[in-house]
Amino acid sequence: MSKKMEEQQKYIDIIGEIENSYALMKKVRPLTASELKYFNNEFSISASHNSNAIEGNTFTFDETKLLIEKGIVTGAHSLRESEDIVGYKQAFDFLYESVKEKKPITEEFIKQVHSFVLRGDEEAGRYRTIQNYVGSLTRIVYTPCPPTEVPEKMKAYAEELQADCKHNAELAEQGQFNWVELFHNLAKHHIEFENIHPFVDGNGRTGRLLLIYEMISLGLLPVDVRYEERDRYYAAIKAYRDKEKYSTRPESKTEGMAKLLAESELASMKIWLSIYSGSGASQTESDDDGGAGSGGGSNIEM
Repeated sequence: MSKKMEEQQKYIDIIGEIENSYALMKKVRPLTASELKYFNNEFSISASHNSNAIEGNTFTFDETKLLIEKGIVTGAHSLRESEDIVGYKQAFDFLYESVKEKKPITEEFIKQVHSFVLRGDEEAGRYRTIQNYVGSLTRIVYTPCPPTEVPEKMKAYAEELQADCKHNAELAEQGQFNWVELFHNLAKHHIEFENIHPFVDGNGRTGRLLLIYEMISLGLLPVDVRYEERDRYYAAIKAYRDKEKYSTRPESKTEGMAKLLAESELASMKIWLSIYSGSGASQTESDDDGGAGSGGGSNIEM
């Protein structure tokens, strides 16, 4: 078997495990409010640590936990780094409240998420008016569109995203997930947002939070792209850009990111099930389930 075929088989195996795990989760749900709160709080710490670390934040997991839970900063960290941790946690909580209200991902919604991410910065919640770059001025990895094109591109992006989310939600309600298609869809949304890079700063964290919102809106668990996976994560984004130029197979552009997201979702499910599948979770508080009620996370340090 070729290496390519082996990779495809691994992805198929992961999808099979996700399908089985999701079925087991449905038998356990709904959880009580306290069970949900515990898991979501733990996940938010891990996600805040990893998402910010990918962008260069030097807080360790333990320092992140201490800041979020106690408001205490240890070590030599800048105010900006602290604000990034707190802002991410606030954004995460905002997502779960938004699920209850069934808010669509509009341009205004995206700006609201970014306003938490770049908490305290004058550019928070505002599209960029200057040219930015991925990398640095001395080592440019990718050049996004000119700032004059951002409003038009974001308008089109939000419209397409809402249509896809509506379609995915309809499938979810019918219990008819096409798992392979779903993860390619999620990967496409995330990478296209990163390609537009609509804000001066905070695009990566905002994009990963939007990805989380898509997933929890469908009753899935949020994914936590770990700091240790950053090279693979960036390679998946680069592969999309490269294959866009020459590949005739649409799914080839997103297969790297789709597989990474599927693995992260499976990790979330395994942790969720390890905590709740044998706990005799309450079946009385169904109003807390659905998107927000599915709360959970991957790679949580407990």
